[in-house]
Amino acid sequence: MRKIFFMLSAVLILVGADAGLSAESAKPGDLKEVNLVPAKGVESQAQGKLAINTANGTDLAIQISGLDPKGVYTAFFVNNKSLMFEGIGPAPHVLTVSETGEVNFRTTMKKNIYKRFVEVGIYLNPGGKPIGNPVGVKAALGSLVAPEKPKPILMGKLR
Repeated sequence: MRKIFFMLSAVLILVGADAGLSAESAKPGDLKEVNLVPAKGVESQAQGKLAINTANGTDLAIQISGLDPKGVYTAFFVNNKSLMFEGIGPAPHVLTVSETGEVNFRTTMKKNIYKRFVEVGIYLNPGGKPIGNPVGVKAALGSLVAPEKPKPILMGKLR
């Protein structure tokens, strides 16, 4: 019984030490950087970068320039083929654009959620209000829901 107690204590100490190491700030090798480039068919001067701290799997930063300051932009991780998506940042996932068309956004996400997705997308929302679904719905449901979809402006490959 004593051996089990000591072994269990040792395991808990090791797990606790590992958790402390993962909370350290990102080192250069711990960053996954994704270039955000204009989406297919979009003529835009906008460009940007997404950086994910892979050491802790929860911290990310988005930097963008060249956006229209009057537009409402949202950020999502997406799989367009399977119509899967996850918003980046607090709902409704809106990015604040400065008067010069720049975004400097930092947030946290569910641990390693980005690994489930193929791309990251920055979307321009029509009508000045954020739309919570950037990829649409299956054709069978299409007539039951609003057909309005945000327009992809910048996309970046996660893998």
